[in-house]
Amino acid sequence: MHGYELITEMSERSGGRWEPSPGTIYPALNRMEERGLVEAEEVDGKRRFTLTADGESRVAEMRDARGDDAAPWDEPGTGRRGDLRGHVAELVGQARQIGKFGTPEQADAAGKVLDDAKRQLYAILATAPDEPSSEGDAVTDG
Repeated sequence: MHGYELITEMSERSGGRWEPSPGTIYPALNRMEERGLVEAEEVDGKRRFTLTADGESRVAEMRDARGDDAAPWDEPGTGRRGDLRGHVAELVGQARQIGKFGTPEQADAAGKVLDDAKRQLYAILATAPDEPSSEGDAVTDG
């Protein structure tokens, strides 16, 4: 597969929860190639990557360490991190829709909402875990 095919495949298999950017996938593939885990060949003007025997062994080691054959995207994520990932994935989808189909005014309004959300999230982090946060309360009430 070439890089964009890998990105698409990861996104599809993870139900959209995991979609690495080209700026992430290509450097990772280059590092894997340097380590002998994948090999690349030029096909129709694109670099296509294939696991080497060492790469296959590494995959088997990782599966053994996990104790099952499940892929990372097979587990939807549980607990706080999984819940947050789901919320963020929903926001990304909605923001994309506004970016594609919204008016400039709608895009500006969405940007302001996201800026406010960013500030509120930082305020939550700035609050000690055992002290109430007025910003955090605003997020959960509204």
